Amino acid sequence: MNVKMAEELFYIEPLTQEVSSYELKMFRVQHDEGQLASYLKKIAKKHETEKLNKIYLVRSSKTGQLAAWFGLKAATLPYNDIGDSFLIPAVELTHFAVDERFRRANEKLSSVRTGEFIFNMFILPIVQEISEKIGCKSLFVFAIDTPKLVSYYKDTLGFREIIDTDEKQFFEYAAPDYDEGCRFLYFPLA
Repeated sequence: MNVKMAEELFYIEPLTQEVSSYELKMFRVQHDEGQLASYLKKIAKKHETEKLNKIYLVRSSKTGQLAAWFGLKAATLPYNDIGDSFLIPAVELTHFAVDERFRRANEKLSSVRTGEFIFNMFILPIVQEISEKIGCKSLFVFAIDTPKLVSYYKDTLGFREIIDTDEKQFFEYAAPDYDEGCRFLYFPLA
């Protein structure tokens, strides 16, 4: 799929103070992702202003409707290799959600799966551009630990899971409190 097709379907814009709070409150998440909706409604603008997270809104090119949103931020991952500890430069996909109503209304109109399309045409290119300009080895996410969502990240988007128990415990140690109970997944960039 090419950039022209992406632009015909969606465009992205950064979250600003001018974006209607009502519009953010109307966003409906899928599954059991209530903390994503709460973050968007209550915290996202503040974090964007304070440069703690970069929030992107994904809109339908035809209607301007908010179809999805995602957040990215710079991060480092602690790593321990046979007694040698160091930090791996990375980007964290802090949030990623598709509006349930948008997905349902458009899934029959297009063969394009909204989340997969947004990941491949918007999120991944931003992260790859970052990795070309600065040291950045991985994209990672602390995914809500449901079989369907974890499977989606791994099987559809290409994320990987750490299998080695010692490494897994080390990376889970880096999980922030609000991601407690989530599953660490990574997408190698190099």
